[in-house]
Amino acid sequence: MFMTTFLREFQSWYWNCDFDDTELQAALDATDAATTPDEFQRAFLVLLRSEDAVARGTALDFFDRAATTSRFGEANPFAPYREEVLAVAREMLRHPPRPGDDIAFEGADHASALLGLKNDAGPEDAEAVLAVLRRRPDGELLFNALWAAQTALGNSETPDPRLVTLIGEMAFDRSLDIADRRQALSALRDATGAAATESLVRATGEDDYRLQQEAAWALSIGERFYAHRTLLERLDASWPDDERGFAASEVHEALGPGPHSTYWRGVDPESPGLLRAHGEMRAPTSKRAHRQGFRTMLYSGLVPMVGIALDHFCDSDGLARFDLDVKAFEPNALALARHLLALSPSSANASPETGAGASHASALDVLALLAEPEDAALLAAALRRRDAAPLVRERALRAAQDCLDRWDEPDDRVVSALEELIFDSSAAMEARTLAVIALFDVPGSQVTAVLWRAAHSSVLPVQVEGALGLTYAHLIDQHRDLVRGLVASWPGGDDEPDRAWLVRAALRD
Repeated sequence: MFMTTFLREFQSWYWNCDFDDTELQAALDATDAATTPDEFQRAFLVLLRSEDAVARGTALDFFDRAATTSRFGEANPFAPYREEVLAVAREMLRHPPRPGDDIAFEGADHASALLGLKNDAGPEDAEAVLAVLRRRPDGELLFNALWAAQTALGNSETPDPRLVTLIGEMAFDRSLDIADRRQALSALRDATGAAATESLVRATGEDDYRLQQEAAWALSIGERFYAHRTLLERLDASWPDDERGFAASEVHEALGPGPHSTYWRGVDPESPGLLRAHGEMRAPTSKRAHRQGFRTMLYSGLVPMVGIALDHFCDSDGLARFDLDVKAFEPNALALARHLLALSPSSANASPETGAGASHASALDVLALLAEPEDAALLAAALRRRDAAPLVRERALRAAQDCLDRWDEPDDRVVSALEELIFDSSAAMEARTLAVIALFDVPGSQVTAVLWRAAHSSVLPVQVEGALGLTYAHLIDQHRDLVRGLVASWPGGDDEPDRAWLVRAALRD
C-alpha cells in the first residue's frame, strides 16, 4: 500500500521535467497511474534505458525512492534491476556533470547517479566518487557523494588512500559549513586503516562537540574500541548533557556493559577471578583481556559459567561486539556444546529467571551456528525430548531449521524427528508449527512427503504451514492445485487462520 502510494506521488528528487519524446513522457505519466509492480517496472525501464540523461536520472531517483520506502516492509519493485541501475549510475559518473538549467541544478545527473550507488558502492567506485568530491560540490551533490564514499570505504578491504585523505581534509576545512564537516567525518566511520583512524583521533580534539562525538562514535566501533577506550571514557565524561547527540549516546552505550548472558541472567560468578573474567567479557579493557576473560569462563568447568560463555559466543553483542575474531574459538565452543547436550539439562534452580534447561538452550544456539552433519543424531535427540522445557524445544527447532538450511543435504534423522513432533498431538501447537516451518525450502523427497502430509492434516494450523511449505519455488508447480483447494476450504474474515494470507499471497505471485 505504501509503495504504490509513494511512487505514484513521486516525480523525482532533482528533475523538473516534461519530455518532448512521447515515449518518455508516456512512461513518466504512467508512474502517476500505475497500480501494480509490473506497471511501475515497465515505466521505470523505459526511463532507465533511455539515452536521455534526464530520463535516466529520474529513473535512478525512482529506484532510490522505492528502496527507501521498502523499509516499511514492502518489496522494492525495481530491485530485480539493481545491477542495471548500478551500471547506469556508473556510466553517468564517467561523463562530465550536466550543466545547470531550468530542469535541474548543475551536476544533478551525478547526484542521481550517486543515489543509485549509495548503498552498493564498492572499491571500484572510489575513483568516480573522488572525482566528484575534488570539485568541492555543495548541497545534495555533496551529501550523496559523501554517502557513497562512506559505503565504498566500508566495503573496501584496503580503502583508497586518496579518498580517505581528501575526506579528512574536508573534515578539517574550516571554510566549510560545520554540518558538511561532520558529514565528511562520518564518511570515515567504517573505513579501516591508520590514516582514517588518525583523522578520527585528531577530530576528537576539535572545538565542536558534535564533531568530537562523530569521531568518537567511529572510534567506538569494531576493533578501534580496544585501542581508544581511555580516550572515549574521557570524552564521554566531558560532554555536557545539552550537547549530547545520537553519536554521543552510541559512544556511551559502547562504554557500558554488554549483555550478561542470554539464559543465565541473575547468575553471577562467585569467585573473584570468574567475576573479573565476566566483567571483561561485558566491558573489555583490551582485546587481550576480552579474549582471556572468555577463555576463563569457557574452560571453567562450571556449567553456568560455560553456558554464559557460549551465550556470549552466539550473541552478536557478546564476544564479537567489537569485531573480535571468534573463529579460533569455534572448535572448543562446539565441543563444549556437544558435551552439555550429553548431560542432563540444568535445573530451574541453576538459572531461576530462565528455568530448567538453560544449559541445553545455550548449547543448542551453538549448534545452530556450527553443527555439522555428524551432529544430526544429537540434534534429533534434542528434538525428541518430550520432557524438554518449552524454551529448550524452541531452541532445538531453531537449530534444526538453521542446520537444514546450511547443510548440503538434509539429514533423515533430523527430518524424521521433526515429522514426529509435527504429528504429536500432545505437543504444544507452536512447537508443531515451528517443526513444519523448519522444513521450508529444504530439498529432498522425504521433506516433501512430510510437507504433503502436514498439508493434509486435520489440524488447521499445521495444515496452513504445510500448504505454505508447498508454495516454495521447487514445489509449487506440482502442488498448486492442492494448495488452491486447501485455501478455498479455509474460513475467511475474522476466522481466517493465522498466516493463511501468506499462502494466498504465494499463489498470486
